[in-house]
Amino acid sequence: MNSLFKIKKYITENFFIIILILLMSLFIFGFIYEKMWINKMLERPKYTVAIATTDWHQKNNNGVGTDYSYNLNSKVYNGTTNFSYKKGDRFLIIYDSVKPKNAKVLDLYPIYDDYVGLKIPKNGWKYREVPFDIDSNQIKKYLKD
Repeated sequence: MNSLFKIKKYITENFFIIILILLMSLFIFGFIYEKMWINKMLERPKYTVAIATTDWHQKNNNGVGTDYSYNLNSKVYNGTTNFSYKKGDRFLIIYDSVKPKNAKVLDLYPIYDDYVGLKIPKNGWKYREVPFDIDSNQIKKYLKD
């Protein structure tokens, strides 16, 4: 009983330090986790075109930014990007071919009106199949920064 009292007293006296350590650990874990899934995505990347489904918005259920969707193998995936697009804008995304919900917007490569008749395969493009010039080194640097 005495040791339980000491533990409770220690936690009470150091509550803010304990909370700070927990928050820092959570932040570090989140940072490492995102880097890990980006590296996994870069090991098996595919590309497709996403369409903005909303204009840029303040906080809603999906967060701050522009909501978008993309189709792969007749399945619709949704995401939110912090880039500012108008509803209906199209842009290139990179996604993990094994876990397609893991995707990042590549605002380096906008899809212009010139690409109106662009045929998008139902399972996306491999790097060499993308019908316009993209640079894998530039994409890797962009995603890792």
